[in-house]
Amino acid sequence: MDDSRLPWKSEGGYGGWGGHMYHGTDAGTEHTPVVFVHGNQRDACDWEGHAEFFLKRSYRGDALWAITFDDGSPSHPSMADQLDDFVGHVREVTGRERVAVVAHSLGVTGTRYWLYEHDRYDWVEAFVGLAGANHGTVLSSWAADAGLTRGTYRMSPFLRADYVDDADHPLSRLNEDETPGEIDYYTVRGTEDPLFWRCADSPALEGAEENVVLPVDHDGVRADRRSKELVFEWLSGHHPYDLRYHVGLLD
Repeated sequence: MDDSRLPWKSEGGYGGWGGHMYHGTDAGTEHTPVVFVHGNQRDACDWEGHAEFFLKRSYRGDALWAITFDDGSPSHPSMADQLDDFVGHVREVTGRERVAVVAHSLGVTGTRYWLYEHDRYDWVEAFVGLAGANHGTVLSSWAADAGLTRGTYRMSPFLRADYVDDADHPLSRLNEDETPGEIDYYTVRGTEDPLFWRCADSPALEGAEENVVLPVDHDGVRADRRSKELVFEWLSGHHPYDLRYHVGLLD
């Protein structure tokens, strides 16, 4: 894993980017640091557009971080361990006790699993889940029943839609309280997302500040401009265009 874009060494445990040197800004941050978490078969590059969006709207580089997991289809326990180390370093480098986390797809349940297993609720100020299978998927149930539990399908047993039939299932434990801790939770899901066929409401979390639906597909929930604007507004407390003329933006 390439840790050359991080101001610490992961010893091959994970990759990613972040910090003022990487982004070419002044050091320090007036904003809560944001940690971006990618989904299945993706990497930190998914979030370059978000970083650019935030940088144009008064954020500094020390507030923007993204992890690349050591496996394209990481298990939830491995995501939890890598996130714990990554976020711990972000807190140390920035001197901030709490971060905001923005996660997409598999990264959503991976982040929730990390919070639960490592009891890191006091490390997180806000959590934004984009197209996460918080209540499983029908397709994951089928894949698990068919014995597809390796590689791209490694997460299928974890993301079974029928997890409610097993009180000891990890999703059952996570969903005993869907929004625990002193954290502001938000979710976005898409009306055209095939992952949530016959389970369209799976990404929503009971008790969230907002559960928003956009007319986009699975990747659109992350990449669509409307989603970026929502994420910025939730995390900064400003609509992106509140700062438009202040920073000289024309787009």
